[in-house]
Amino acid sequence: MKTAKLITMGCKVNQYDTQSMRETLYRNGYTVLDDETSRQQADLYLINTCTVTNTADQKARQVIRRAIRQQPNAKVLVTGCYAESDREAIEDIPGVTFVFGNREKADFQDYLDLLHAETPSLTADVTDTPNPLLSIEPVQHDAIREHARFSKGVSDAGKRTRALIKVQDGCSAFCTYCIIPYVRGRMTSRPLEDIADEAHRIADSGIKEVVITGVHLGAYGMDTGRDRDIANILEHIHDIDGIERIRFSSIEPMYFPDTLGERMAALPKCMPHFHLPLQAGSDAILRQMRRRYTTAQFAHLVANLRRVFGDDVGITTDIMVGFPGETGAHFEESCRFVEEIGFSQLHVFRYSPRKGTPAATYPDQISPHISAARSQAMIALGERLNSAFRQRMLGKQKEVLIESSREGKNNHLAGFTDNYLRVLVDAPESAINQIQRVTLGALEGDCIAAA
Repeated sequence: MKTAKLITMGCKVNQYDTQSMRETLYRNGYTVLDDETSRQQADLYLINTCTVTNTADQKARQVIRRAIRQQPNAKVLVTGCYAESDREAIEDIPGVTFVFGNREKADFQDYLDLLHAETPSLTADVTDTPNPLLSIEPVQHDAIREHARFSKGVSDAGKRTRALIKVQDGCSAFCTYCIIPYVRGRMTSRPLEDIADEAHRIADSGIKEVVITGVHLGAYGMDTGRDRDIANILEHIHDIDGIERIRFSSIEPMYFPDTLGERMAALPKCMPHFHLPLQAGSDAILRQMRRRYTTAQFAHLVANLRRVFGDDVGITTDIMVGFPGETGAHFEESCRFVEEIGFSQLHVFRYSPRKGTPAATYPDQISPHISAARSQAMIALGERLNSAFRQRMLGKQKEVLIESSREGKNNHLAGFTDNYLRVLVDAPESAINQIQRVTLGALEGDCIAAA
């Protein structure tokens, strides 16, 4: 029996790509070991990396080396954004079988065929013998000019209660701090017919919730003349029997179509939760980031969503601290704006210079101890806002899609409300993958216990 262990780092786009490659492994007779954190050894390690920060690069190298230590004779395949940004650094790690980029994920079957043809060479001592597979010439492309590519998609998300559908990849925004346009390719929309076909297959597998994911969801259709947009995707999936919930993973505020909120509100299966990456609450810093919106425009978008969906709508965000030139006044301005919006959850991260991006050369880089202090202060603010939002939900009735995970002090089944609150429900195993209406009773850690 051939076994594989899949390790995914970073965003939901990467998670989707891993799921697609998982199905290819199944077709090739592999058994996939689900617990990537266990020490159980596998014949093949597929590591899908992230490069959004220097820390992500460092973590990727650690994960690769750990896999090689656990099973020195395993085939170790490395892909993802770090594989695009610094292929040579990965190839220099003894024991790596080969490296391939994001666009080549669609050719994963070809890489497996090549691996199986070269199997005898992979049993050699990895510390002493050069690996001939590392001499394979990568597919040549200029990531900035080339469109992204798509696999055939996912047919079965396994035992999960929700499935990701990637509808768009690549980015042409070029925010000054971001490496993603250089490693993901140009903004590229997936054909609507392919998306609909995948959604039908997912529905046939029994999954009730789909999460629409991509790098810039709101920009869907821009590269094809705007004959179709992101709302058209929602409308198509909404009509599929079996799919009961539709979410976005994240949607950039500068690409949020004016009519999208109203069109979503007319579709009952669309969930009232929006992850809108703010990045900074200071207009001066937003300009330096080249984010193409102001705080006033962001506030207007949130106000419109609350008008359409009501005050229970979940608004979550990403916040960056320590961007070059961020003064104490800029940071305080950002904190005030975050509090004014009243996000239901924050994801806070510190600025990390990425080689090849404009911001890496900006003057007034912020010292690590200052950015660390600002990060802690923003995290504390986010926790306070999250607690206040959850407190405000207590006593209300919400529908929860029950998952197989058991959590909390009473080991109850967990699931999410429509507005993306984690709820613990005292329910039998038969409730898994069912939608139950519950009353939100009391805060329990990061969750809410159903009454």
